[in-house]
Amino acid sequence: MPTIGARIRSLRKARGLSLEGLAAHSGVALATLSRLENGKAGGTLTTHQKIAEGLRSSLADLYRDLDAPEAPPAPVIPARRDAERFQYDEKASAILLATQVSRKRMLPQLLTLHPKGRTALEHAPPGTERWVFGLRGAVEVQVGAERYRVPAGHSLYFKADQPHRFRNLGRAVAKCLSVTTPVVL
Repeated sequence: MPTIGARIRSLRKARGLSLEGLAAHSGVALATLSRLENGKAGGTLTTHQKIAEGLRSSLADLYRDLDAPEAPPAPVIPARRDAERFQYDEKASAILLATQVSRKRMLPQLLTLHPKGRTALEHAPPGTERWVFGLRGAVEVQVGAERYRVPAGHSLYFKADQPHRFRNLGRAVAKCLSVTTPVVL
C-alpha cells in the first residue's frame, strides 16, 4: 500500500502536473510538496485538502488504501489551539477528535452550531456511514429529503452517501459528536 507522499506523486503524474504546477494549482508551497512526496513530512488535513483540490480529486481518493502503520494513542484536547479545526462559516465549525486522520478508519468530530448555523451539504462515497450523538441543544440532520431532530442524549445513524447537512434551529449553541467511517472529509 502506498504512503500519502507516493499517492500525491502518483496522482500528480497521472494528471500531467509537475511539482511547480501542483504548487500553483493547490496553493501549497513547492518545498512542502517535495517534503510530502519524499516522505519527509506528513502534512496537515488543511494541506491535504488543498492538494486534493489542486489535483481535482477528493480527500477520499487521496487517502484510499494508504499504508496505516500502527500509531500510539494520541490524546486530543478540543480546547487547545493545535486541535485540527474546520470552519464551515462563522456559525458552524468542527474539531477533529483524532490525530493523523489519514491513517484512521473513522473520523470523530465535535460539531458546534451557533443559532441558525449549518454545515455545507455533504455527500460521501458509497459505503460511508455516519453516527451522531447530541451533546447540547438540538441539531436537525437532513438526510436526503428527510429531517431528523437529534436532541442532547439522542443519536442518529445513517448512510452518509446520501446528501446530508446539520443545522441548529434553536436559540442557543448546539453541539454533537459525529463519527464517519471510513474517513471522508
